[in-house]
Amino acid sequence: MPKGLFIVLLPREADYKILGYYLKNTELDFEVSSDLFLRLNLDHSKNTFNFLKLKNYIIISYLHNFTGKISRKASGIIVGVLLNEGEEPEKFRAPMKNAAISIESLNFLEIPKEEFEEELKAIYEKHIETLDDILNADVLKERIINLTKEMLSEGKKERRIAQELLQKIEDKVHTKISEYYKAAESALKSLDYERAGKLFNKAAEVAEELKVRDLAKSLRERASLSVDIPDLSKKRDEIVREARSALRKEDFHAAYTYYKKASELSKKLMQTEKEEEYTLKSKALQDFYQAEQRFQKKQ
Repeated sequence: MPKGLFIVLLPREADYKILGYYLKNTELDFEVSSDLFLRLNLDHSKNTFNFLKLKNYIIISYLHNFTGKISRKASGIIVGVLLNEGEEPEKFRAPMKNAAISIESLNFLEIPKEEFEEELKAIYEKHIETLDDILNADVLKERIINLTKEMLSEGKKERRIAQELLQKIEDKVHTKISEYYKAAESALKSLDYERAGKLFNKAAEVAEELKVRDLAKSLRERASLSVDIPDLSKKRDEIVREARSALRKEDFHAAYTYYKKASELSKKLMQTEKEEEYTLKSKALQDFYQAEQRFQKKQ
C-alpha cells in the first residue's frame, strides 16, 4: 500500500506551489523541497511518468497538463505517490491519471488548503488505494490492533470488545476476509456473478465482525455490483456504440457525452483501463467541440 500522495501546481506566472499532501502515517516526515521539485520538474521535461528512488523515499510521479480556461493560469500539476519498497510502479499509471483528472475538476485555486487536503484524501482512497491493498493480511492486522489501542483506553464494554478482537487476530480470523475476496474475484473471472456476490458478502460479514465497518461497506457494494455486472456491461457497450455512431456523424458534443457516461459506468464496474480510455476520449472530444464552438462564434 502506498504511503501517500502529494500534488504540485505549475503556475504560469509564478514558481511552483504545493497544493497539498495526504500521508497515511501523519508522523511521516516528508515534504517537497525546492531541490526535489527541481529534480521532478527536470525529469518531467522528458517523461510524463517518472520513477525516483531517493535515500528515504520511493516516488512515482505523473505530469498532467491542463486544457481549457485553467491552462491560462497554470500549465498543469505533478501528481506524486510515495511507494513502499517492492511495490510495482506500473500499476499506478492509470490510477494517477484518474486522480489528476479528479483534481482538475475541483475548484482548487479557490478553496483553502485544509479543504483541498480533505478532497485529496478522498481522491487517494478512491483512486490510489485499492481493495487489494486494504485487504493485505498484515495491513488489516495492524489496522485492527490500532483500533483496539483506542478502545482499551475507553469504557469497560469497549475494553472487552478490544480483548475479543485481539483474540480473533490471534486466531487469524482477519485472513478469512482476503480468502473470501480472492475467491469472489476468481468467481467473477469465471462469470459466476451470483457466487461472487455471496463470497463478497461473506467477506463483508467477517469485516463487520472485526469492526472494520468501512471495509465491510465496500465489500457489500462490491457484492451488489457483482450481480449487476452483466446489465451494466451491456449498457456500457451500448453507450460506446452510440458514441462511435455520433463520431461518424461528426456530432462531437454527443460523442463526448456518451464517452463520459461510458467512463462513469467503467468506474462503477472497477475497470480502470476502460475508465481511463473513455475519460481521455471524452475529454479530447469535449476540447475539440469547445474549440469548434469558439471558431464558429468568431465567424
